[in-house]
Amino acid sequence: MLDFIARCGSIHSLSENILSGLTHVSPDFFQLSSMSDVWCPDMSKHLQKCGYALLSLALAFHVFAVFISPAAMPPVSPLLLDGYNLALPYNEALFLNHGYHFFAPDPGASTLISWSIPRPGDAPLVGRFPDVAIRPRLLYHRYFMLAENIWAFDDETQTEIQKAYARHFSSLHNADAISLSRVSHEPSSILRIQAGGQLDDPETFESETIGTFDFSTEASPSSSVARNF
Repeated sequence: MLDFIARCGSIHSLSENILSGLTHVSPDFFQLSSMSDVWCPDMSKHLQKCGYALLSLALAFHVFAVFISPAAMPPVSPLLLDGYNLALPYNEALFLNHGYHFFAPDPGASTLISWSIPRPGDAPLVGRFPDVAIRPRLLYHRYFMLAENIWAFDDETQTEIQKAYARHFSSLHNADAISLSRVSHEPSSILRIQAGGQLDDPETFESETIGTFDFSTEASPSSSVARNF
């Protein structure tokens, strides 16, 4: 029993010595200014540098992806095609996969669709899609893209699309027969304009017959959805 009391006394003395020692410790010992004091003094600087580097790489890749889409429009080198394929998933995810090759530097010929409806005893009724009189201009541009991309499909799909266009235009005028033609419009050169030429000179247009469509054996053309193009 006496031995137990002696031990308790020793433990008590030890605890008092520890507590008295803690009272002489600086309060700054228990205060940590930031997590960097625990792990590494330069960790925050390293994280900032890594963040800036990743952000710079992301911005550089975004700029590359934006420019590579129009740059990869044919005719183009294999190197640009490789870059285009590299950025393709990113561009498709953000809807950046646009091709503006028809604006510059060499836009080439634009594609229009002309139609002609025969009228017995009278001149045929003719028109062109899209019509330059369409307003607002953005709507004209949307229709122009429809005409421009009608040949972007396989042969079977093209045939169905051409027939759908013919049915639509004939329904607008309650006609049973209609002829479609593909019109290629070459942009006027600088020399032509300087010599007094116009953007719509007849020489800049070239027409190619698509075909004649007869809907007299089908249901009334007016039953299809029609809108005044």
